[in-house]
Amino acid sequence: MADKFSPNTCSDGSGGFWEPFLLSEESLSQSNKWCQDTWDYLMNLVNSTTAAALGVHTVSGYNFTGVNIPKDPPWKDQVLGYRRLSVKEIKLHPENRDGVFYTTMMINVKKYLPWLMTQFRIKNGKVINRKINSLEEVMTDYDLVVNCTGIGAYDLGDPSVYPVRGQVIRVKAPWVKHFYFDKDPSETRNKIYIFPGKDFVVLGGTSQIGNWSTDVTESDRKRILDGCSRLIPSLREAEVLEEWTGLRPSRPTIRLEKEDVCFNGRTVTIIHNYGHAGSGITLFWGCAKVATDLVTESYRLKQQSKL
Repeated sequence: MADKFSPNTCSDGSGGFWEPFLLSEESLSQSNKWCQDTWDYLMNLVNSTTAAALGVHTVSGYNFTGVNIPKDPPWKDQVLGYRRLSVKEIKLHPENRDGVFYTTMMINVKKYLPWLMTQFRIKNGKVINRKINSLEEVMTDYDLVVNCTGIGAYDLGDPSVYPVRGQVIRVKAPWVKHFYFDKDPSETRNKIYIFPGKDFVVLGGTSQIGNWSTDVTESDRKRILDGCSRLIPSLREAEVLEEWTGLRPSRPTIRLEKEDVCFNGRTVTIIHNYGHAGSGITLFWGCAKVATDLVTESYRLKQQSKL
């Protein structure tokens, strides 16, 4: 049940890049296994016969920084070939002082989400196109609810949820083979990134906390194009295919838990699974596995209570 489905979700516009991004330290520490489970799932897709159809592939590249890296991230052993950049590599962009090189994965979410929906329907899944304004609206008809409402969780009573606005540009640039992260010299929080996919290259980005606007802005467009062209000048002439904005659903920690609620004299179980910030593609499968386990266990307990 949702008011929007692909291609009109926030996930449809994401870069489709596996790397923990915009997570708090607490969320990073709690999500290591979820990240690994998702990595394993995506790598299985990479090595499957459906890889080309889904646009899923490995990709190597550079993550530059303007300061010395004090310590390696906790996910360094999950990606492939993680290493510090050589002096020669850093000199490619002398305004930077440090950086790393590694191999990760990308997936074309615009292809993957419709495929996932097809798999759901094949297994007799039912879809309801409906907007809800409170969880109580569905508690009347269901004993168990899985709450994956993303940024919508704010309107459903979680004030800790907030948007982190992202704006990206998709261009036709098949000559770009590596991904790039770089600092944005004009801003402290936003990073410039280039993600080369099979069908397009994603240029980004913005990480604007508390900004609810989904309008494409000229100022962000210019900053993204200027920053990416500084890394790869030929991108200045690339054909623009799409411009997009979305609201990443963020909160202090990812909410992945079971809650039993008393409603009209009976107990309704809610499995919460939201707040993945900029790491949806990095976490989704691992979090879904946990949510599924919680559903299975809750159903088992409900069946036992009826005996």
